[in-house]
Amino acid sequence: MKNIKLLIATCLLCAFSYGQHNRVSGLVVDGSGIPIPGAIVIVKGTTIGTLTDFNGEFTIAPLEDNEIIRVSYLGYVPQEINIKGLTELKMVMQEEISELNEVVLIGYGSQKKIEVTGAVSTVELKDVESRPLTSSSQILQGKVAGVSVTQSSGSPGDDNATIRIRGISSIDNNNDPLVIIDDIPGQLSDVNPADIESISVLKDAASASIYGSRASAGVIVIKTKRASVGKLSLDFNTITAVQYATKLPETLDSWVHAELTNEALRNVGQQDQYSREDIELFKYGIDPIRPNTDWYGIFLGDGLTQNSFLNVKQGTEDFTFTGSVGYYNQKGILKGTESDKVTYRTRFDSYFLNRKVKIGVALSGYDQVVDELISSTASLMNVLSATNATTFVESLPDEEGVTYYSGQGRYLGAKDFGGGIDRTTKSLITQYYMQIEPIKNLQAKLTYGNNKYNLEYQRFVPEMFFAGNILGESPSLTDSSLEKRFTSTTNSTLTTTLNYSKRLKKHNFSALLGYERLERIYQTDYAKVDDLSSNQPIFDLGDPNSYFLTSNANESSTVSYFGRLNYSFASKYLLELNMRRDGSSRFALENQWGNFPSISAGWVISKEKFMKSLDYLFLKLRGSWGRLGNQSIGSYYAASDQMSGSEFYNFGGSVVSGRGTIVLANPDTKWETTEQINLGFDLELFNRVSATFEYFDKKTYDILARVTIPTSLGVSERPYQNIGDMTNKGFELSLGYTSKPNKNGFSYSINTNFTYLKNEVTDLGGLDFVDQSDVLRSQVGHPFASFYGYKVDDIYQVDDFTWQNDSDPSIEHYNRDYQLKDENADPSGIMPRVWPGDEKFRDIDGNGIINSDDKTIIGRSVPKFYYGGTINLSYKNWGLNIIGQGIGGAEAYQNGYLQKFLNNGSNSSIQQFQADNRWTFDNPSTKYRRLTKSLERNGLESSYYVTNASYFRIKNIELSYNLPKEVIERLNISRLRLFFSAENILTFTNYISGFDPERPYNVTNQPFHPQIQSLSCGLNLNF
Repeated sequence: MKNIKLLIATCLLCAFSYGQHNRVSGLVVDGSGIPIPGAIVIVKGTTIGTLTDFNGEFTIAPLEDNEIIRVSYLGYVPQEINIKGLTELKMVMQEEISELNEVVLIGYGSQKKIEVTGAVSTVELKDVESRPLTSSSQILQGKVAGVSVTQSSGSPGDDNATIRIRGISSIDNNNDPLVIIDDIPGQLSDVNPADIESISVLKDAASASIYGSRASAGVIVIKTKRASVGKLSLDFNTITAVQYATKLPETLDSWVHAELTNEALRNVGQQDQYSREDIELFKYGIDPIRPNTDWYGIFLGDGLTQNSFLNVKQGTEDFTFTGSVGYYNQKGILKGTESDKVTYRTRFDSYFLNRKVKIGVALSGYDQVVDELISSTASLMNVLSATNATTFVESLPDEEGVTYYSGQGRYLGAKDFGGGIDRTTKSLITQYYMQIEPIKNLQAKLTYGNNKYNLEYQRFVPEMFFAGNILGESPSLTDSSLEKRFTSTTNSTLTTTLNYSKRLKKHNFSALLGYERLERIYQTDYAKVDDLSSNQPIFDLGDPNSYFLTSNANESSTVSYFGRLNYSFASKYLLELNMRRDGSSRFALENQWGNFPSISAGWVISKEKFMKSLDYLFLKLRGSWGRLGNQSIGSYYAASDQMSGSEFYNFGGSVVSGRGTIVLANPDTKWETTEQINLGFDLELFNRVSATFEYFDKKTYDILARVTIPTSLGVSERPYQNIGDMTNKGFELSLGYTSKPNKNGFSYSINTNFTYLKNEVTDLGGLDFVDQSDVLRSQVGHPFASFYGYKVDDIYQVDDFTWQNDSDPSIEHYNRDYQLKDENADPSGIMPRVWPGDEKFRDIDGNGIINSDDKTIIGRSVPKFYYGGTINLSYKNWGLNIIGQGIGGAEAYQNGYLQKFLNNGSNSSIQQFQADNRWTFDNPSTKYRRLTKSLERNGLESSYYVTNASYFRIKNIELSYNLPKEVIERLNISRLRLFFSAENILTFTNYISGFDPERPYNVTNQPFHPQIQSLSCGLNLNF
């Protein structure tokens, strides 16, 4: 059948060519002079055409002498030529600017996207210069399939974003991806977002295995901006932003709180705490002892951010220079908090000996100072949990002028005496390299990088008079203290590579060989003193008997050999092999070395002859397998015991300090290993529509974790052991569309991504589970860090009970002696009694008794899917960009905020939605329980506290305007762009805690600084 079609096509071409006046022969090549087989050659406006042969040659006979020939080939700009007077011609095809021809960053190099066989995603950076970003991690949010980014806090200077690439692979160890900045390892906080030129995310083992033992959680590769040949250019960006909390709990007025406190006490048979007169005084605010304090107004305000950036670039044929400086100031919404950060970056690149030798030097870093309250997290938690009934006293000077502070007020009051937390971080990164091309196509490169981080931490708690929470309480003098910590971390990297490439007609080869040595030196010194004689942060003023000093230091190193081989035939059949061998000082001699291979292949189907009629289509199939490692076990050394100089022992009633073993050696500890299979395809239509699909199966085995050991061993910390396996399976889908500008100058693009993830612990080395906390458990057959506790089926109602004095209806409900009916019997030792409005726990084992054996998995901390997308609209000089991001199938454990009335503290509180929906005899809720002032059964870990934490957020909306060309020319500048931006502007969620749903997945009952919503404006100016 195929031969018949070919015969018919040949006959048709011959028929159309019969009797023509001219016969033209030609050659079609690319920009490098390489022949292009299979290019489509047609006579414009007719059906006469042919294909170039294996050597890129063709012959065609036009109808008339002045006909136009059109040549097209996927990935190249179509060419047209009038053949009048020509019999032979040569057509040089220029590559079309499209995603397929983009150069993407990979390990130790770059590669055309069309030739990539691994799962590599690039990040759109067009909106970076217009957003008030506090960290480079925010660039990734919502942009890349398979990548989840969670901002854990909106606190000034806090860049503790949680980044996960294709799930969680380890239990106790680092799940953060490796970050490579200009060929050396670093941190996202090392680079100003405005300095970034391109970002690639290496997601599968094939693309990441070249980094071996550091890449089990994926790799983020960053290239900073470089100068190109041309005149001096200067770029200036500035942004001003006003910031607010995205969401805060709705608290109760003081009189409502007082009424509910009485209700909670009556529900456990206790007397009212507040009289009707007290409640009236709360309500009308005429008694300072019974206030209605606005804690948000006292502690929180509008934040303000100033962000400016200047970049200078200059380049000639033999020398380029790039320099930048950035300044970022953020005054937090929590009063008394602020961050100042200065970033800088310079780079020199120079060619010698006819461009055979290239030498470069780069210097970058930042200085950051962060000011916090004396206990920033604790103070914030107190604000959010404090009731309006709690008195706040800024000052109560007595006759001698002494100032008193009440309750939460001491956190702000400490600022009056210079108290608070100060964190000063200095980062200095230096890089030197030399690249030599001894022979054609061979490059040898030597790179040395040194990253040095110094952190100075000081916490000063001044002496203050504390008036208590309620006026009239006896004032007391708080203790003063001063503590300092100095931490130094130095990471050095020495890398040597040989890179060879060769093209023989349709065969394209490239090979990489390398050696790398990484060293890490860490040291920390800590000192604390109490009872300072004066309110000044000076150690000599402290009580000599209170001095506490300690220090810690450790070193580690890794030696690596690695290589990569790439082969492609006609850019159609693609193959890549990677191999890395790592040796780590963290393990005993017999387990020091690990091998991390990978293989990947690709097939560009659209280049096959049977697809040539579909010249608008690009389709590539990909597949890969690879192995990665993990040695991130902190300062633990498997081969030897660890000692501490801060241990104490009781000898004859006297406590003596000295050195002691705190961690036992485990020489059997070895590499944690991750294997991953990836299958995918890349599709592009008309250079407008794009689609990428990935299926991945990621298995981690020999998981490194700390397992409980007998206390009789006498050590305080658990050693690492290889205990089990975990899997992450799922798929990713990215879709995009870019329109052509219409005649009115309007165009748009839409990009979306979706990731589904199934995480499961499959083996724990004979154990059924490993607990991360009282409520977090990693259990075989369930996701990592699942919520563990009692399952609540319902809320007990009055009909579930009888009471002994039911014949007297005049007795109030809370004075009745309720007894469960037989069919609802709940014999157990976990509580003394059950009342209407309490939770009804499920009898998991069916033995009729509710006890610890009935605990089970009650929720998941890891989301099932996450997604994001961007919409870019352009009309003439106007632009509108929108970024959205969200997660689904996510849950959170919120006992810290849903049981505030369960303790006996006089100032415990609840939120408005709990008060409105609580169980009462008049409102027998089936979702929320009654209020109590006793923990008993209601303080147990249960599904009552598991809440839906899924959300979708409009992450950013930006409106911009570029000044017209004629205005720009008159101003003698290259560009002036004005913009307005809104960050975290809108969130859709069923999260009921009253806080922002964006939070770390596997953290429970923790206070967090609210996420930030900001409105900003600024400009981008280019000379």
